[in-house]
Amino acid sequence: MRPPTRLAGAALALLAALAPAAIAAERPSMALVLIGPRNDGSWADAAYRGLQAEARKGSKVAFAESVADTDAARVMRGYVDQGFRVVVAHSFSYQDAVFDVAGEAPGTDFAWAGGIGHTAPNVADYDQPFYEPAYLVGILAGHVSKSGHLGALYGFDIPVCHAMGEAMLAGARTVNPDATLAVTAVGDWEDVAAAKEAGLAQADTAGVDYWIGCGEGPTLGSIEAAKAKGGLATGYVGDMSALAPTAVLASIVWNMEPVFDRLIDGTAQGAFRGELIRYGVKEGALDVALNPALAARLPPAATEAVDKAKAAIKAGTLEVPFVPAKK
Repeated sequence: MRPPTRLAGAALALLAALAPAAIAAERPSMALVLIGPRNDGSWADAAYRGLQAEARKGSKVAFAESVADTDAARVMRGYVDQGFRVVVAHSFSYQDAVFDVAGEAPGTDFAWAGGIGHTAPNVADYDQPFYEPAYLVGILAGHVSKSGHLGALYGFDIPVCHAMGEAMLAGARTVNPDATLAVTAVGDWEDVAAAKEAGLAQADTAGVDYWIGCGEGPTLGSIEAAKAKGGLATGYVGDMSALAPTAVLASIVWNMEPVFDRLIDGTAQGAFRGELIRYGVKEGALDVALNPALAARLPPAATEAVDKAKAAIKAGTLEVPFVPAKK
């Protein structure tokens, strides 16, 4: 074999020196496991949009949609085998699966949508402080609800959901101190028909005319109930005004890019740790989108109050009450 020339040897040395830097500069890859379809306009869609933002920044990405709880561990193991550096399990119901797989794969970083602070050395938990924008929604509800009776439909009465209803009530009471809240846990995240029946029951028995939902099924059911009763509802995790232009007054919207940035940056820097990531209104992860078709229903005082409260949250002078369970 011909020995390398001095020039060739120098080139090889340069390539060897550059190789570690090139490897270090490569952005970590991310795989995402979704409980629903990526185009659901809500929970799964928010995560998928965040994943696409990471792809635009140079990360190799992959996703699996509509993954049942019983299949989640298998899907995650597949991504580990493919060498993905960060695996995100985007459902509260994936809790057992993500911790099982993370225990088997200590060299892979994981995150899950728990919002309860359950972590491991290689598992981060990202909170969903939807209660912050729910407070802003409550201000709107306080202005537009004719009865003063508000309704909340949850898939299950978990802390993330419970806090949303309580925050909406707190926001409404800044306008109407006598506002009330009827709460129903539907017992399912996807059953729209059951949620609609629960919403109709709230209207019939408690006079509810404005709803908020936690979970896609409960939210879609609340929108159907609002349409049937001539009330108003709130979109969940995505702008749902197009689904019911005459019933969805506002939507809570979730930008997951800051959360995913933190995960990928931690992995890239070798500083990933099991932590609870809590990004809300202040960090630009959560906001409220108003339905322009119903803008005329809102008095100027309502939008002014929302803008003022939002600015105060961002400035740290207003802390929205977090009530995770019944007192």
